[in-house]
Amino acid sequence: MHLVIGIVAIIGLPGVSLATQTGGMAFTMFSGSGSYRLRVSTFDAAGVERRIPPTAIAAHTRGSIGDMLAGSEDWRFAPFGSLIRRRLDRVTALACETVPRSQQARVSREERRTLDAPVRTTTATSACR
Repeated sequence: MHLVIGIVAIIGLPGVSLATQTGGMAFTMFSGSGSYRLRVSTFDAAGVERRIPPTAIAAHTRGSIGDMLAGSEDWRFAPFGSLIRRRLDRVTALACETVPRSQQARVSREERRTLDAPVRTTTATSACR
């Protein structure tokens, strides 16, 4: 019984986590690098879009999230792409904090595993508080 529980815990949970692309139960943080870039926009009350370079957001933050965002308006090769994809909602909140009087923020993350791989885009939009 202990062997079965061990196999499920060590192989089964991470395997399911990777298969569903959540990665929460598997070691994925620095398991591989790829290229990624971010496109960030905020919208005011009139619906006017304002593009923001992620480096500007990084300048208003502290800690490792700033390091991940800095320079990502252009393609950046680093192991952070999948981590940012899972935290896009946090990046939208940071965009709202960076631009006063924003009503909404949208962040698009483009990622490619190799230089000639197809681009995979993930977008998050949220209302600013």
